[in-house]
Amino acid sequence: MPIHRTARMPVLCCALLALPAQAVPTQEYEIEPVLGASSLVQPALLSGPGFQVDPHVEIRGYMARFTIDTRVGPIQAESVEILGDRIAELPALEALDQLTRGQAFLDAADDSVTKTAKGIGQVLRHPIKTLVGIPAGVARYFGKRLSRIGHQAQALSDRTARELGSAGNPYPRDDGPMTEAREIDREESDGRSGTNKHRWYDRTGAELEREVKRQLKYGQVRRELAERLGIDPYTSNPHLSERLDQLAWAGSGGRYAATAALGSIGGVGGIALAQGSQLNEIVWKLDPDQVRERNAQRLNRHCRDNLLMRQFLRRGTFTPSLQTAMIDALDRLQPAAGCDALLELAMTAQSELEARYIVNALGLIAHRLEARAHGGTLVTIGAGLAYDSVDGERVLPLPVDYLAWTDEVSRFLDNAAFAIEHKTVLLTGTATMRSQQELTGRGWNIVVDARERHTDRLVSRGDAVVERR
Repeated sequence: MPIHRTARMPVLCCALLALPAQAVPTQEYEIEPVLGASSLVQPALLSGPGFQVDPHVEIRGYMARFTIDTRVGPIQAESVEILGDRIAELPALEALDQLTRGQAFLDAADDSVTKTAKGIGQVLRHPIKTLVGIPAGVARYFGKRLSRIGHQAQALSDRTARELGSAGNPYPRDDGPMTEAREIDREESDGRSGTNKHRWYDRTGAELEREVKRQLKYGQVRRELAERLGIDPYTSNPHLSERLDQLAWAGSGGRYAATAALGSIGGVGGIALAQGSQLNEIVWKLDPDQVRERNAQRLNRHCRDNLLMRQFLRRGTFTPSLQTAMIDALDRLQPAAGCDALLELAMTAQSELEARYIVNALGLIAHRLEARAHGGTLVTIGAGLAYDSVDGERVLPLPVDYLAWTDEVSRFLDNAAFAIEHKTVLLTGTATMRSQQELTGRGWNIVVDARERHTDRLVSRGDAVVERR
C-alpha cells in the first residue's frame, strides 16, 4: 500500500525571509520555530520500513509536533518521546493490521461485532468531550498561577464524573464497560436488575448492554494482546488502539483465539518494544479498577488529602499506565512533603502530553538527585513543579523538547521563588543559546539531557557553557 504523505511548509519562516531586511522587526523575545526533524531526533526515528517522518516540525508550547506517514495513514506525535513510542509501536501495528485483515478474523467478527467494538472504542477513547480545544504543548506549566487552574480542574473533574455516570471511571480505553457488566450480574443475582438507570451504556442502547454482558473478557484479552506485543494497552495511537479493540472484541466471544493468532505471524511473538520496558507490568496483569485500588494504597504513603487522591485516581487524563508511572516516580523520589501539591498540579493536566510532562518531571528529579533525592519537598511555583532537596538545592525539571526564550518563560523564571543561590534546572531537550545565556545570567546551574545521563557535570553559575552528553 502507498505511504500517505502530508506536505507542509514553514509558512512563518518563509514569510520573514521574504521581507526586506530593514522590515524584519527586532524581537525582544524568541518565537517558536519550524525546525528540521533531523535537528531534534536521531536518523533511525526519521525513516524506515513502512514509515517516514515529515521533515518539517513545528514547535508548539516547547514540544515538537511530528507527523509520521505510514502504510495505514498519518500518525501524529506531539513530542520527541511520543515519536519514539509511535515508531516502536509500528511492528505491533503491522502485525495487528495483518490479523484484522485475515480471513479467520473476518469469519469470527461479523458486522454486528465489528460495529459494537467500534462503538465501545469510541466511548472508551473519547469519554470527555469538554476537553476539546485544549492548548498544544506544555506552555501552561510556565504560567504565573496554579490556584485558578487547579480550581478549574476540580470543576472539570466534577463534570466528568457526571457525564460518564459510571461512579467516576473516566479512564480512556479502559475496561469500564466490563466493570459495569460485572455489576449488572451482581444486581441480577440479587434481584436488583434495573436499579441503576444512568450507566454509561444507556446512551448507546439496550443491544450494546446485552453485548457487554456477553463479552466480559474484552478487557482481559486486550491487555493480553498488548502484553504479547510489548505495548501500552492504553496507547493513544488511534490506528493501533482501533485494531486492539477489534481483536479483543472478537477474541472475547470465544470464536477467535486472538492472542494465539499472534503466533501465526512470523516473529511477532517475540516483539518487545522499547515502550514495553518502561511500563509497570501491573497495567497488563490487572484491570483498571484493580490498578486504581493498588495505586490508592501506594499514594497513601505519600499524600494526606483523601479527596485529592480520589479525584486524581478518577482523572481520565492519566491513563492507568501514566497514573502508575507517576506513583512509581514518587516511590523512587520518596519526598517528605509536597505530595498534595503534586496532585493539585496533576489535576490541571488536560492532555496526555501534559500528564507525561508531570511524570517526566518527577523522573528527572529522581534521576538527577539519585541517593540524595529522599526526604525533600515537592513545591509548586506558579503553575510549575520544583523540588527542594535536603541539602538546600532547588531543582526545576523542564522535560521539554525545545526551550525558546519567550515572554512567558522569562516571566516564569523571574518568579521571586527562584531568587535563591543554590538552584539547578534540568532540561531534556534543546535550549536556544539565548535561553542558556538568560538562565546562567540568573544564576542557574544547567543540566542538559538529564534524563539520558548516567553521570553529570555541572557548569558553574554564570558560565555560559552548558554541559552536553
